[in-house]
Amino acid sequence: MALTLIMGPMKSGKSLELIARVAPYEFAEKKVLYLQPHSDVRDSGITSRAGINTKASRVKSLAEIDNGFDVIAVDEVNMFDEKDYKTIDKWVGEGKEVFVSGLDLDYSGRLMPIVKKIFELKPDLLITKLAVCDVCHRYNAQFTQILDKGKPVLEGLPSLVPEDGTYVYEARCRDCYVRK
Repeated sequence: MALTLIMGPMKSGKSLELIARVAPYEFAEKKVLYLQPHSDVRDSGITSRAGINTKASRVKSLAEIDNGFDVIAVDEVNMFDEKDYKTIDKWVGEGKEVFVSGLDLDYSGRLMPIVKKIFELKPDLLITKLAVCDVCHRYNAQFTQILDKGKPVLEGLPSLVPEDGTYVYEARCRDCYVRK
């Protein structure tokens, strides 16, 4: 039926937007499935920084999911393998309502591989979220800066960096974001 892509930097409310858009389907008694990557060790279930949460199934690959759902919501889509876009395409072709949220850019300002592939699927709705910049405190942050011991990491990390406490993540505006 439709594909909705929700993207933006850390702390922009992507998970909150995902839950808010999918919850009405639960009230309409549709079969809803929330998914999150197995590698997301931050929370059990999908949790927004505003405190709203929902249970979610953890999977290593979206291809693990069988049919039987009307609505599928994927959080942290950027943490899935690029090839998982094929499953998203299949779901949409089967007439499911599909919502995906995640970071659009990696720490170096490059489009995440799976997000690029989802763009190529031509989502029916694109939602770009902003955050408050952790440096200047304006509501115009579009980037995620990764810090190590207070200094921006500019190279040497994989596109997907686990949020396991090793690094600090900040939302940054164009002016405060440090590029290589």
